[in-house]
Amino acid sequence: MTKLRRNVGLLALTPVLLIGATAHEAKATKVGQPVNWTVSAPLTTTNPSAANDATAADIVTQIGQGLYRYDKAGKPVLADTKSVVPSADGRTVTFKLKAGLRWSNGAKLTAADYVYGFQQTVNPRNASNSAAIATNIHGANALVTGASQDFASLGVKAVNDDTLQLQLDHPMPALPSILTSTAFFPQNKAFEDKVGAKYGTSAADSISNGPFVLQQWNGSNTTYALTKNVHYVDQKQVRTQKITIRTITDTTTGYNLYQAGDIDYAVLGADQVRASQHKADFQVIKTGRTDFIGLNQQNKLLQNRALRKALQLSINRTELSKRVLTGSERQGQTFTPDGVARNPKAARDFAKDALLSQNTFSAKQAQKFFRTAQKELAGQQLKLTLLSDDDDQSKKEAQYIQSQLTTQLPALKVTIKSEPKAARVKAQLSQNYDMVLTSWGGDYGDPMSFLNLFTTTSGLNIVKYKNAAYDKLLATADNQHADQPEQRYADLKKADGYLQRDAPVIVLGYKSLPTRQRATVSGVIQNPVGTLDLRSVYKK
Repeated sequence: MTKLRRNVGLLALTPVLLIGATAHEAKATKVGQPVNWTVSAPLTTTNPSAANDATAADIVTQIGQGLYRYDKAGKPVLADTKSVVPSADGRTVTFKLKAGLRWSNGAKLTAADYVYGFQQTVNPRNASNSAAIATNIHGANALVTGASQDFASLGVKAVNDDTLQLQLDHPMPALPSILTSTAFFPQNKAFEDKVGAKYGTSAADSISNGPFVLQQWNGSNTTYALTKNVHYVDQKQVRTQKITIRTITDTTTGYNLYQAGDIDYAVLGADQVRASQHKADFQVIKTGRTDFIGLNQQNKLLQNRALRKALQLSINRTELSKRVLTGSERQGQTFTPDGVARNPKAARDFAKDALLSQNTFSAKQAQKFFRTAQKELAGQQLKLTLLSDDDDQSKKEAQYIQSQLTTQLPALKVTIKSEPKAARVKAQLSQNYDMVLTSWGGDYGDPMSFLNLFTTTSGLNIVKYKNAAYDKLLATADNQHADQPEQRYADLKKADGYLQRDAPVIVLGYKSLPTRQRATVSGVIQNPVGTLDLRSVYKK
């Protein structure tokens, strides 16, 4: 649960997106100076189907491209696609690919490469975080769950080299946004067969169809490069020959490198925000990322709803933001962050529309629920461990939460366990924790991209939340109400309410990134609930 998503665009959850998508309009011709960019975590893979973390998704977006991509306004526009024709019932969608599509090795890119790419995403061996959002494609659910291994049965067909057809079980209003995801990029089977298990593990074992080609990455080094892909279909959109990427996990290091002029972009920590907030190059980037504490339902104590509610109500999020974090976090308690969607009838933001008043900070209410929990858990030792990353900021956040919980609930003992990020992610995916400090960013601009994490069968349901009514609401939203915006919205709103009332997770807020970026650098797109786009980055 690590994908970082940015600058959320507002969607009304309407079914008109298929027809409304258009091609990119800008015609960039001028080439600028080399750019020095940064990422906050090591690159793990360039396999589009396995790009489950923020850095992998960001880099794959630079070297790959799908049927759609986001424009600077946060609208999905045609990318490898020339035209899109949906059937009258919205269940069959036909894509005509652009002429001249090629891979970075010069091989022709065809509709069959898209078929293969989609098949890899629903193949359980790739453990794609995005597999669940493909299940409305005919046959995908059986493949994702392992009930079938007949990948030819997937409703994705190459009619000919230039024509791709999707067969859906139900209309998908958010399909263009969904198809911007790296999980639905084409993949070159011949290349993958050649490199075998090494696919995506180094620059030499990677292939591109996007704006750039990956260079100088051996699979573990922290500085590498993106160079212009001479076979990219939209050459005029690429405005730089080279981008050097540096992995900077510590904000103080990044700040010092930025001050020294060594990098063009830096994410700031709390101390750097105070020193930078009045600078002309300071900017806060709104992300579609929810920070939260996962409460493992396999822990017998945390199966008790009263205890979960006591924990939920014990944390002062406003104070957390101001005293410990950067102060740029947005407040909220819905799992779906603000800016993702609006009520199709009243134009009210989903995060406000779905908010329940009963889950805000209240020491009095927290203690009331805790007394109930003590009675229901009589005889059991009330002791929990909070798992966090081992960087300084995460440790400070964990310490604050520990203090809040034990101050409001004195009979509760909370210990902290800090691990490297990779170890923490592994532990949370295997439910080897009590409470975990983590986050989630949606794959596309729709509440479903957040809420579907917690269905009973979701592979990303790290808290093992089980609620038949919740499952039914999401199934109805995805099926019977898929093409009925108001009813679908009501389903999703009610589902978020279940998370707030049952408290399998404690929402801490919505992340905004305080950053500094050179005034000489332009053309960077921080995409809506998506990845970084450097295709048209330009440095004077």
